[in-house]
Order: sequence, then C-alpha cells, then structure tokens
Amino acid sequence: MTIYGYRQENMDRPDRLRFSIVIFLPTHLDRLVAPLRERFDPDYSVMSSHVTLVAPFETELTIGEIARIIRREVETIEDLTIHLGSIGDYYPSFPVIYWSCKDGGELTILSRNLYARLDLALPCKEYAPHVAVGREISDHRLLLVKEQIAPYLPEESFTASAIDLVSPVAGQNWVSVRTFPLQTRL
Repeated sequence: MTIYGYRQENMDRPDRLRFSIVIFLPTHLDRLVAPLRERFDPDYSVMSSHVTLVAPFETELTIGEIARIIRREVETIEDLTIHLGSIGDYYPSFPVIYWSCKDGGELTILSRNLYARLDLALPCKEYAPHVAVGREISDHRLLLVKEQIAPYLPEESFTASAIDLVSPVAGQNWVSVRTFPLQTRL
C-alpha cells in the first residue's frame, strides 16, 4: 500500500520524520483539478491540490533545521508567478501523472536548490515542480488516462505568495507545519 507516494513499510521508522515542500493551489484551481485527482489519484484526500517542489522525504533533521534551510532559500524570492500547462508523467520510474509547471527556470532552480540543501536525491532524472493529478495508473492505461485528463486542464497561471512545509498527521493527512511567505513585489 502507498500513502502519498510512499510505501507503508518505509513509513514506520520512528527515528525519521516525513515532510514535503509545496505551494498550495488557489481555490479556483483546486476546484478545477480536484475532481480529476479524486478519480485518478488514490491519495487525493490526503492533501489539497498543490505544486510539489520537493517530493515526500524522510529525514532526521528537525523541523527547525528544515525551516532554516527553506527560509534561507526563499528570503530573497518575490511572489512567484506559476504557469501551469501540459500533462506529463514520470513513468516508469515514478508512477505520477502531472499538470506541468512552465516557468522561466526560477521555480525549477528553487526546487533543485532545496533538494541540494536538504541533501536529497531527485526522485527521477526528469523531476521538476508539478501538480500531481494521477498516481498508480497501470502502464497500459497511462496514455488513455492522460487523454482523459488533458481537456480539463487548460493553461492557467497564478501568483504564489508562500511556500509550505507539510507533514503527515498520525500517518494520514498531510498538513502545513510551517509557511514561508515570499517577498511581495512593490
């Protein structure tokens, strides 16, 4: 069984905490993608729709140590305009269908810097920030599901004003444990 991309047997280590770093979608975009996630993502109810900057990871670092790393990375970043575009996937190495983030590199650089500062490996070579729409789809249904999702997810943009560090509560739903506001453009 998997929970938010992690197999249950990897989630029972009490010496390691689990986190992810995300940007939550604004309500109007969450409403757009939520029915698709409910249909194609077995973990849809575990967390609201979001852009994944750093996929779920386990660490021995404390929340305070992780917060300092994130704060240092985001302290000079102004509000991020995020452009969502085409549908992609990480198959076969990582079973996720996603709504891709098209950016001028700023979001990808932020994501990769966070992976490096947290001493984490990228989950797959092509990894980039994204909104997960489907998971655990069998290989033979992958193209069919992507074709079903694509018409419902047009190109959209929004401005993110914060980044969240999230963690599971009692091994289930993921909630924000720290929010890091971005600089507001004047």
